[in-house]
Amino acid sequence: MKKSINKKIVANTTAIVIVLAVILVIVMALSMKVLTRNIMTDVLPSTTKMASQSIEANIHMLADRIFMISDRVAIKNPDSTKKEKEEALEEARSGIEFLWLGLYLGDGTLYLGDENCPASIADRQLYSMLEETQNLTIDDVDSDDGELELAIGIPVTAGEDLLYYLVGSYKYDVLNDVMSNINLSANGEAYIVNWEGRIMGSRNTEFITSQEELQQATGFEGITEKVISKETGVTTMGKSTDSSYISYAPINGTRWYLAVIVPQKDFMGPANTGILLSLTITGLLLVLAGIFTMRFSSKIQRSLKGVTERIGLLAQGDLTTPTDVIKTNDETEVLSNALSDTVDSINGYISELSHILENMSDGNFQVDVRGDFEGDFVVMKESLNKIISAMNQMLKSFRNASEEVLMMSEDMSESAQQVHHGSTEQSESLNVLSQEAAAIEQNILHVDENTRNVGDLMAVVQKHMEAGGDNMKNLLCAMEEINRNSTEITKINKFLEDISFQTNILSLNASIEAARAGTAGKGFAIVAEEVGNLAAQSAKSSKRTSSITDNSMEAVKRGTEYAKKVAESFHDIGEIADQIAGISEQLSENVTVQKHSLSNIAGQITQIRDVAQQNLNASYESTTASQKLNRQAQELKEISGSFRLREE
Repeated sequence: MKKSINKKIVANTTAIVIVLAVILVIVMALSMKVLTRNIMTDVLPSTTKMASQSIEANIHMLADRIFMISDRVAIKNPDSTKKEKEEALEEARSGIEFLWLGLYLGDGTLYLGDENCPASIADRQLYSMLEETQNLTIDDVDSDDGELELAIGIPVTAGEDLLYYLVGSYKYDVLNDVMSNINLSANGEAYIVNWEGRIMGSRNTEFITSQEELQQATGFEGITEKVISKETGVTTMGKSTDSSYISYAPINGTRWYLAVIVPQKDFMGPANTGILLSLTITGLLLVLAGIFTMRFSSKIQRSLKGVTERIGLLAQGDLTTPTDVIKTNDETEVLSNALSDTVDSINGYISELSHILENMSDGNFQVDVRGDFEGDFVVMKESLNKIISAMNQMLKSFRNASEEVLMMSEDMSESAQQVHHGSTEQSESLNVLSQEAAAIEQNILHVDENTRNVGDLMAVVQKHMEAGGDNMKNLLCAMEEINRNSTEITKINKFLEDISFQTNILSLNASIEAARAGTAGKGFAIVAEEVGNLAAQSAKSSKRTSSITDNSMEAVKRGTEYAKKVAESFHDIGEIADQIAGISEQLSENVTVQKHSLSNIAGQITQIRDVAQQNLNASYESTTASQKLNRQAQELKEISGSFRLREE
């Protein structure tokens, strides 16, 4: 089942809008992702560096406190008493929150401190680093009875001699506060790791207590090597659907490193919200576009439907129904107007041609094809006007010939009547002569005179017969001229049929080219089809004209046959006239002989009466033939008179 143009437009428009919306959303998502990545790669390293500097500042502050305590006179003076040193430590503890604060000897054993101080630090990393560097040292975060602490130690010397190590332990809270402030996203994490990759700082203190490694805590393979590379940078780790940004920076003055982990989805949330909002707006726009497209396509469909229905009516031969034109201000309105103009033009052409052909079929040739014709219709107009002119000339010649035949037939009938009348009188005279044979001698002079009159009449008859023969020749020539004109009309009709055939071929070629052009050539294909239909109708009209011409040729043929028969009748009458002339001469000789001798008068009278009877019969046949010729000429005149022709 074929889809309507309305559904096609809606489907195609919806598909295009959906594709564009999908492409737009994809481009937006990719753009947001790339933009977020660029922002994170630009911002995270500097932010992480600032956070590491903040941690560094806090640790330096703690270290400065230890340094200040070590710089007290009671602590650094080797001559001060133990009590003075203890008082100095007690005073330092009272001003600063320490978990413990004490002095340790060079071997790591406790020299002086509170009850919380460990008995020895020899097993700690802090001790080995103090021995190695003989400088301020920060120990890794350690757990003492489940409480996290940060120990900082500094050697106390007198000159180049080591007196002891001052070691103070701070609560982990000082780092925890800093770690809590490093919060770049809702699900972001910050870690402080030592040079071995173990976690020294995190909001989850369990990692610190268990000395979890960064790779195990985060699940990102290779993260430790990146973080402890002593460089500041950023990288992306994890699956593409759940990746995270890893920013890292060293903490100066320590052997620690800061790692900030930010899930990409935390920053893609606003982007996803924007994309969702775009999808919602796109959906609403799709609905509005669908409504607008349906209204627009419905208007186009109504216009095209009207055009299609009107073309269907045109194909059925309806040339009177008006074409509905819907105001769309586009090509469909132009198509409707063009179809309306085409139908009106074709209707005018067909009406004019039909009117002309109807008059011609009724025998009226006093017509002309009028009006403005365009294109191939101009050829049809000129051809039909030429046919009408040729038919007028042919029928005029035919009418003139029929009038001449009628006049000649009337003359022949008159002559035949005279001959018949003369033959009747001659027969009567011979009867009288037979009855009054005794008085023949007295009437011989009268007979001689009558014989001379018969000779004169026969001479007149012969002249009329010769004139009739010439007229019949002229009639035959006229008939042949009519036949030749009919042949020319047949050629013209054949030429019109060839034009119709070529027009039909051009219409087929135009339909093929329109089919190749597709939708854009549909309107032209319809016009080409109508031109083909008009060509077919022209061919039919030409055939009808050919039929009329053939009928005329048939009538002319019959007229020619009749004329030939009349010519034969004239020939017979001529022979009879010759016989009568011979008889007249014989009568004249007989009269001369009778003047000399009347001995054989009875036999001669009988012979003359027989000959007179023959003359009477011949004159009767001549009269009948002339009357028949007269009727045929009258019919020929009536036939030619039934046509209404143009005046000269």
